[in-house]
Amino acid sequence: MNPFKREGVFDDTLYAQCWEDPAMDREAFRIRNTDVVFSITSGGCNVLAFLADSPRKIISLDLNPFQNYLLDFKMNAFRRLEYNETLELLGVVESSRRRSLYVKIRSGLSSNSRSYWDGQAGKIEHGVIDSGRFEEYMKMIRVLLRMTIGDSAIESMFDARDSAGRESVFDSKWNNLRWQFLTNVILSRSTMSFLFTKAFFAQLDTGFSFGNHFAERARTALIFLNPRESSFLTYILLGGYACDESLPEYLKRENYDRIRANLDRLEIVTGSCADYFARLPRGCITRFNFTNIFEWMPADQFEATLRETIRVAGDNAVMTYRNLLVHREHPRSLDGFIKSDTTLAGRLHESDRSFMYNNYVVEHIHKREQRWDTKPLKQTAGA
Repeated sequence: MNPFKREGVFDDTLYAQCWEDPAMDREAFRIRNTDVVFSITSGGCNVLAFLADSPRKIISLDLNPFQNYLLDFKMNAFRRLEYNETLELLGVVESSRRRSLYVKIRSGLSSNSRSYWDGQAGKIEHGVIDSGRFEEYMKMIRVLLRMTIGDSAIESMFDARDSAGRESVFDSKWNNLRWQFLTNVILSRSTMSFLFTKAFFAQLDTGFSFGNHFAERARTALIFLNPRESSFLTYILLGGYACDESLPEYLKRENYDRIRANLDRLEIVTGSCADYFARLPRGCITRFNFTNIFEWMPADQFEATLRETIRVAGDNAVMTYRNLLVHREHPRSLDGFIKSDTTLAGRLHESDRSFMYNNYVVEHIHKREQRWDTKPLKQTAGA
């Protein structure tokens, strides 16, 4: 049984946006027009960003059907609206006509997606980029930040010229007892398990300190990232985007026409990696973006998923994934087929504008002159 379905995680949209920096994956992949890209859907943002690189095909998969309804919504905004209208409908800029803009894209949605969105007038009127459970959590943090840290400290972060200036703001206006209380309570394991599900953290040691970990990640981001250039940090602090430079990759004007032109190359799949890969022929996918799904799995299921990934991968395929809290890199038993590019991964991780993830993994799959046989695999929970 899938633990996430059992705990009601997939009763609605979990992520209305992607919280991984697609620039890292795009550089690791160096997508060509012959590539077939597999990606976890999540908020759909990064799948759309990959379309800007014109692959032959993208397969976007998610266990949660509501994530795929969201991607369908965003795709049809690109397909049927002009750039500024898309920003309005999604909730990036103010608008009083989102319901009428929805009518313009409605007929292009799949029947299941249309049925869902017809019943979501409130989410549409407010802007769908705010409609996920995680974005509601970010809103709660933002409100508490304004109460405990204050608008002045937040504005000072945006006004600071460099990391030294932001460090001075952090030390003088930010890092106080109220901030420490906030990180110890709102970013704690118990709070996050209540708001999401304890199944996300089943593979994590029980003694791990969520508050200390996320407090340090936040400190690093606030000091070393320019908030005007990070869509992730800007959204958390302001609830929107400060300028064109802080927009997510898929919403930047220069990418809009290429993404729109390539929408027919995108296939949406609802299901597990294990079930979907089992239906595929050998060697048909060249790029894999697994986000951080591997850390939700026990080690044996992680290895089983990698083995099936090797089967469906082409020679010299590239896969990327992230570790939020649980360390996952391919096991030594697969060294003959998977090679880690730690140099590239480390360099890209240093450039990460998202800042949430503790580790970034880039691995290459090599199959030529190797014998590769797999037995049928059991379904992997969370895959």
